[in-house]
Amino acid sequence: MTKPAHADNLPIRPVNPDSPIPLYHQVENDLETLIKSGVLVPDALLPPEIELSKVYGVGRQTIRMALSRLAANRLIERRAGRGTTILPEPERRRFNLDRSFTCQMVEMGMTTYARVLHAAPGIIGPNAPKHLRSYVGADCFYLARLRYGNGQPVGLQYAIIMTARCPGLSRHDFGSESLYDVLAQHYRLTIKEITHTVTAISADATQAELLAIGPGDTLLQVITTAYLDQREIIESSTSYYRTDRYAFNVTETL
Repeated sequence: MTKPAHADNLPIRPVNPDSPIPLYHQVENDLETLIKSGVLVPDALLPPEIELSKVYGVGRQTIRMALSRLAANRLIERRAGRGTTILPEPERRRFNLDRSFTCQMVEMGMTTYARVLHAAPGIIGPNAPKHLRSYVGADCFYLARLRYGNGQPVGLQYAIIMTARCPGLSRHDFGSESLYDVLAQHYRLTIKEITHTVTAISADATQAELLAIGPGDTLLQVITTAYLDQREIIESSTSYYRTDRYAFNVTETL
């Protein structure tokens, strides 16, 4: 059996107790860096908790919490009697922005669901995104969801759906139903065009907590507008996706 690395031989950065970042998250971030940079290679054994506790300057419960998060993200595997092993880097999943999140997750063999954070009818106000300001006063439906793939939080989405053509959206369970499937199957609405604007941003505290990443970690912000015939807007959304395991494609047919 491979011997575990000795903590004193690793370029570990002790935690900063004055940082606003929780101690367990500082440990998690540092170990993740060591793993992704190749300092800790696949199948290597991590040092024991007691050694990590000493070099990081934290209690063993803090170490356990950090390791639990790394295990949940499939960076390490913890086995009783064997120790903690570094897992091979998983293949990055690729999403095509011109197709629905739910459809692609299913096609990749991943289970998907959403946690609805907010769902309520409303009216387009004067502070709406610029491309919706011609709809001020129109009825709409606000939908905020945390999207999951194989039990992992993947994306955070805030959507505004124009409801003149699809009243009664509040009757649907968007924790399990796809918005685009509902529009197509229940309202016979066909989306003719989807536009995207993609930007890299740093996660704020709320985004970091919901997506189980660190404040300041990189996210992809995707602003999407979906159109019916005559470029009638049916949906506008802003989504934030984790970049540690997911990449994005745009497929264009010429």
